[in-house]
Amino acid sequence: MAKGKKKSKKKDAALLEQNAQLLRRILKLYDQYSTEQNSVTCTEVTKTIRLLIEEGESLTRVFLRPNPQKAIKHVEVTDEPKPVAEAFPILQTCVRPFVRTLSTCEVNTLKVFAVWNICMDLLDCIDLGLYLKRPTTIVQTLSLKDCLLQPEPLYRLSTSFSICRTLRILNLDYNDEIYLDGNHFGCQGAFDIIKLLLLDCEKFLLDKQDKLRVEIELKEQEALLRERQGLPRELTESEKKEEKKKKKKKKKKKKLTLDDMPPFGPFVTKIHLFDNDIDCLQPDGFAIVQQPINAFARLIEISEELEELDLDENVIGHVCGGIILDALKKRKESKYR
Repeated sequence: MAKGKKKSKKKDAALLEQNAQLLRRILKLYDQYSTEQNSVTCTEVTKTIRLLIEEGESLTRVFLRPNPQKAIKHVEVTDEPKPVAEAFPILQTCVRPFVRTLSTCEVNTLKVFAVWNICMDLLDCIDLGLYLKRPTTIVQTLSLKDCLLQPEPLYRLSTSFSICRTLRILNLDYNDEIYLDGNHFGCQGAFDIIKLLLLDCEKFLLDKQDKLRVEIELKEQEALLRERQGLPRELTESEKKEEKKKKKKKKKKKKLTLDDMPPFGPFVTKIHLFDNDIDCLQPDGFAIVQQPINAFARLIEISEELEELDLDENVIGHVCGGIILDALKKRKESKYR
C-alpha cells in the first residue's frame, strides 16, 4: 500500500508540474503574440493564470475584456506654458493573440470562453473557428458579447459550431429590444433597419403555414383511409387512449431532427424609433414614407412576438396612420395580442 501511495504522489506531482509548465508557456506566448499585434494582454486573464499556477489548477475558464482605464486626474489651469508631451497611442486588448496561444499550446482543458466588449474581425473569427475545430478542444460555452460581429466573420466562425462536439451554449448577445430614438434615420434608414427582420418573419410565417398544411393533409388522408375501411372518420375516445399507450411503449431514442431543435431567436419584441424624421413633409413625401410604413404595418400583422412599436414625433400623415390602424385590426383578428 505504501508503495502505491508513493507512486500516486509522484504521479500527481508530475501532473502538477506539467500543468504549471503549460500555464507558464501560455503566459509567455500570450505576451509575445500581443506584442506582435501591437496590443496588450488582458490583465484579468494573466492574473487568473498566475493564480492557477499557485493553486495547481488547470485553465478551464477565460474571460477576455478590455483592461480598465486609469482615472484622469484633474489638472489646475495656470498661465505658465508647459512642455507639450508627445502623444502615444493607447494599445487595446485583442482576441487573436490569446486564441493563437490556445492553439499553439494545444490547450485541452478550456470549457468556457467569453469575449466581452472587444471588436472581433474576420481573422479573429477564423482563428477561433480553427481552435474550436481541433479534436482535443472541449469548449462547452462560447460567449461573444458586444464584439461588433459582421455577417461574413460570423459565418466563417459558425462553420466550426457543428464540428465542436462539446459546444452546448452559444451566446452572441442578440438583442430583442431596439431603442434608436432621435437618430434622424429618415424613411430609408427606418426601412433598412427592419427589412431583414420582416423577411425573417415572412419566412417563419410561410414555414408555419406549410407545416400546418401538411398536418391537415395527413389527417385528411388518415380520415379517408378509415372511411374506406368502414370506420368512423375520426378516432373514438377509446382508440385515442389506445394510441397514446402504444406511443409510450414504442418510445425509443431517435435521431435529432430540425423539429426537435430549440427555437432560434429571440425575435425582436420592441422597436422604438421616436423622432427619426420618418415623415411626409418633403417633396413626394407620401411615396417616400409609404415604404417604411407598409413594412411596419406588415410586421404588426405577422410578428407574433412584437409587443411595442413607438413611431411618435414622426409626421407620417393620416393615410399612413390609417395603414397602421388597419394592421392593428388584422393583428387583433389573428389573435396574436
